[in-house]
Amino acid sequence: MLTFKGSRSSWSVGVEVVDNVDDEFEGPWYAQRIQDLSLEGWVVDSIEAYLEEDIELASERIVYVDFAVDLAQELLERTGYLGESVNLRSMEQSDVWEQELRDPMNAERVLEEYSAWAKEWRPWELELNRGLIAWRDAEMEEDYASYLARFDALDASSLPSARILAPLLSEPEETEEIHRVLSGLEEDERRQRTAISNAAEMLADAGFNVGHVEKMSIIEGLDWITQLHEFHDVHEELRLLILEQIGVFDPGLAQHHEARRRELLRENSHPELRNFRLQMDSIADNLHQRLARLNDLLNEWRERGIVFPHGDSVRPPELLEWETNLPEIEATLELHLQALSRWETITHAWQDESSSGAQYAGVLEQTEQFIDHVDHLDQKWKQYELEALMFVEKYEQMGLAMGDWSDEIQRDPRGAVQQLKKNQHRFDIRFECIEKLASIDTSFEGKMEIEARIELLKEMDVDLEILEHTKELIEKMARRGARHRRMLEQDWRQLVTEGKAQDSLATSSLSLAEFESEIGHVRRFGTSSSASRTGGSIVAGEVHQRLIRRTQQELAVLQSAGWNVHQLLIDVEDNPVDVAQKLNAFRTYIETYSRQSRRLKHLPWHRDVALALEVQQQLRDPTQLNSIFGSIASFAQHLASRKSEDGKFVFDAWTPQPIRQTLVPVPEHTALQTMVPKDALGDAYEAILEAMEDKTSEEGEQGEEEAMSDSAPVQPASDEEHNSDASEDSESIEQEAEVVTPVAELSATDVQATTEKIAERPIVKHESRIENPSAELAVKVEPKSSDSPVPLGVYKNIVQFLHAINLDDYADDMELNGGDSLPNVRRGLAKHVGVTPRDTRVDRMLRLALRLLPQNNEFDEKKSELLALMAGNLKTMQRWMRSRLEHRHSGSGDHFLEDARQLGVALKRIPGPGYPVPLSADDYDLPNANDIKALESEVKQLIDHLNLPTAGGIKA
Repeated sequence: MLTFKGSRSSWSVGVEVVDNVDDEFEGPWYAQRIQDLSLEGWVVDSIEAYLEEDIELASERIVYVDFAVDLAQELLERTGYLGESVNLRSMEQSDVWEQELRDPMNAERVLEEYSAWAKEWRPWELELNRGLIAWRDAEMEEDYASYLARFDALDASSLPSARILAPLLSEPEETEEIHRVLSGLEEDERRQRTAISNAAEMLADAGFNVGHVEKMSIIEGLDWITQLHEFHDVHEELRLLILEQIGVFDPGLAQHHEARRRELLRENSHPELRNFRLQMDSIADNLHQRLARLNDLLNEWRERGIVFPHGDSVRPPELLEWETNLPEIEATLELHLQALSRWETITHAWQDESSSGAQYAGVLEQTEQFIDHVDHLDQKWKQYELEALMFVEKYEQMGLAMGDWSDEIQRDPRGAVQQLKKNQHRFDIRFECIEKLASIDTSFEGKMEIEARIELLKEMDVDLEILEHTKELIEKMARRGARHRRMLEQDWRQLVTEGKAQDSLATSSLSLAEFESEIGHVRRFGTSSSASRTGGSIVAGEVHQRLIRRTQQELAVLQSAGWNVHQLLIDVEDNPVDVAQKLNAFRTYIETYSRQSRRLKHLPWHRDVALALEVQQQLRDPTQLNSIFGSIASFAQHLASRKSEDGKFVFDAWTPQPIRQTLVPVPEHTALQTMVPKDALGDAYEAILEAMEDKTSEEGEQGEEEAMSDSAPVQPASDEEHNSDASEDSESIEQEAEVVTPVAELSATDVQATTEKIAERPIVKHESRIENPSAELAVKVEPKSSDSPVPLGVYKNIVQFLHAINLDDYADDMELNGGDSLPNVRRGLAKHVGVTPRDTRVDRMLRLALRLLPQNNEFDEKKSELLALMAGNLKTMQRWMRSRLEHRHSGSGDHFLEDARQLGVALKRIPGPGYPVPLSADDYDLPNANDIKALESEVKQLIDHLNLPTAGGIKA
């Protein structure tokens, strides 16, 4: 039996004896050959098929079969080992060829495939095989086998060089050249593998897992070493990052992360290494940002004056220690900064004190000494401040406006004391002039001028020229008053002679206005206003008829004006005393009808149209005026609780026809000095004044006798109505701020119509009837009007108040234009009245301020002082509002009224502890604008409420 033995590189055929084999075979003659090939291990199926195709040519085909067997045997030897340069796919192809070559009929096809493959991957074998006969002839079979083995041992990287050398391998005579080139290739490979081995050893020493790099090809080894070097570079960057960016801050933290980095050396994982790098960058950035913030904070403190032991920035190793001690440092630094701010304020005013304490300023280690030094300076500051305030209070009690000194005292109390002492004599002169001006009787005329001059002296630190002019004014007004009283005394003596007046009346105790009113009363009713209204002496005989006639005449005048007095005219015949009492009762309401009707007109009547129509009808009945005017507050409360019924409804208050005036004295001047109008409404007022002046001049030229001879008895008007109207204007503006019409909205036609209408009306002076002693007292305390300009001191106090509530535009307007700016100021204050939600104290202050604005009477100076007093007490409340806003996370805008509004909204949203602050509009019934004592009491109460005592550190 034939057996096939050997490996891919060597084959051997052995013969074994097989028992019981017949010598003769059945079948074709070549069957024995096929059996032998089968026994050798060849696949013979294709051979048998090939031979059986044509039996006649079998002998020839058997020769081809032997050729194929030899070729297959040769290819098995040649493809048994393909060398080190082949890739894995080629190794798999070698196994395929081995299986295919077991069938000799595949030998030629495999030869073609192998030749094509060898040209690319094993060109030296083709060349050596082609020159095999030459190598055998040269008896160099060993060299042949050696060169083949050496070429097969080359790495794939040497394949290009080997391909160049391949053409020489078929010529044995080129042995030396072949040996030289091949040795060079082998030496290059040894050098490259040595470099790979050295790099692998270095990386292994660094902790990297190099794997089986020695078993890899040169290219694979180099790629693997390159990849490991990239890992090494990343790890080295990480090592330096941990050492330089983290280790300088915290060495312990750096050691911990370095240990983590070493653990990643063995893994060679890109994702984990990338995540670790991001973590290290984040930690380093955080540490550097903390260091930068700390240095910024130190630089900010340095800019505020703090001196640190070192002038440079905090270094990285010091960061954690600084952060640990920072809360304690901030607490000490806050105390030092407060003291430093106070020291800078004091030394800015007192330059001589700047050298003392400078060695402590800004040095944290000297905080206690610095605070003691600042407390000493602050004590001196407060002593001077107290002395200055006592000086100011003295002259404020004397009536002078000293509000401007408050800022100076706060800025530099020592300098303020020196200036106050220097100007003390001027304050005394001003007070003396004020006393003399106040003693002048201005009840009939000159009241505004005198009051303006008094206010000027109170509010302004005037020069000698104004003081001289004031003395001249005092002499002029005293002379005119004395002349007027002499004329009235002559008229009174004439009435006494006629038996109409009582000689027992002490006329010297009457003011000029009261004297005029008394003479007018006697001429009208034939008796003194102080006579009893009851008893038979009034209603008996001719007196009874005269009472009826006088009452009828007065009712006729009212009827001609449009009043509904028809029933009273009927009743006067039967009961004149009762009608006269009713007439006396509603006379006051008739005199104040224009003022009260304005208050009614501004109510929201569109919310109850039926009530509005009823009130309109009752207004013509003078007996109903008491009920209507006394119900204005209830009307307002009733209308405020109702919704609108007819938004287009307009309340049209009935207006009586004007009454021709009498008993108007001829003015001593013929030209009325007015200020230059500032707008269209100012032009209207100017035209009104000129028309009134012309009318007054014409009537004055006719003389007092013509006025006395008028057949229709009319009622002299008192100054009370004008003064009351003026005071009522402020109330009307305050209560009805929403209906104030800006001057800019008035058209030229409206202004002209208003001017013509008012200019055509004669001025009527109504008589003030005194029913009882209390009423007489009320008449005597009425303010005295004056034609004199308002003192500049009044405007100065108003400016101070406007600055205190941050209405600086109106304050500047008043400083520039004086009295011309009063309407703008009134409107500016009025539009802030009634704002809700807001502290009710602010609303009360604004309402009082409207009543305290000047009205050109004797109370202007005192009222302006009250304004200045309120202004001086607003800073405490402003600080309180700022603190409350900050506690509610709202910043203060340092604008009093805006801060008050914002705080009202904040308190409504977040109420404070304890008793809640009232946030509704102020509806308290304030006194009349001329009730100076009541206004002063209200101002003091308001100041007490503005400066409430603390309870547990919390202000209400």
